[in-house]
Amino acid sequence: MTSEAFQDEAVILEVRNWQTADKYAVCFCRHHGKVPFIAYGAAYPKSTSGRIVQPFAQLRVTLMPGRKVATLRGCEFMNLPHVMDIEGMAYGAIIAEAVMQLFEEEEPLEEAFFLICQAFTLFPNHNKRLVTDSTLFKLLALCGFDPVLDYCTTCGKPMEEDGYFSPVQGGFLCRDCALDHDLPLTVKAKALVQHLLTLDFKVPEPFTVRGKELMEVEKILYRFLTFQTDRPLKSLQFLTQLGKGAL
Repeated sequence: MTSEAFQDEAVILEVRNWQTADKYAVCFCRHHGKVPFIAYGAAYPKSTSGRIVQPFAQLRVTLMPGRKVATLRGCEFMNLPHVMDIEGMAYGAIIAEAVMQLFEEEEPLEEAFFLICQAFTLFPNHNKRLVTDSTLFKLLALCGFDPVLDYCTTCGKPMEEDGYFSPVQGGFLCRDCALDHDLPLTVKAKALVQHLLTLDFKVPEPFTVRGKELMEVEKILYRFLTFQTDRPLKSLQFLTQLGKGAL
């Protein structure tokens, strides 16, 4: 990264207080990827940057790189923020934590930036749970972890009947190749995964989901994500406390 100040579009992933008067935040920038920064003075009630630098806000930022973290020099809204309810904050935290785990610092991926922004924009008027599931599958695919669903990853047999999913092998296993710890994957659940992977966030069409297939898919999703990042999502605990989600 350059040693000079730079401007970029960013979506805020995490914000927390830093010492007495400052805030520490992590953003994902369109051209610079994941960037942690300090917003000095942002913890004061009258601070403009403190009011703007909030979780999931989409901003134009000016950042000065530092040895370990950048410093915020200025920011403004790209779009007026939507008011998030507690459920939206919970699902947003899951997406944000997944992004922070999947991407290293200064690893830009423009497709990921737009995907994250679109997901948060959809939250107020769409099913947050399905938007989150779709976003996580798409983020995994962007990172090269696209699940193999059309054939057995061991023997190559086409998936024509219910079988299993292996987080280790990243895809479908037929009944002959599956092991005891692999997760059930029905044909209907496979169809749901494929739909979530291809869901158009620009023009999302309504669709119906059965609870049984959704729970099956989410067990696969979060086990697969945990295997790829080697860390379970802490944000899921808060979602469970709200009585939301399958896990």
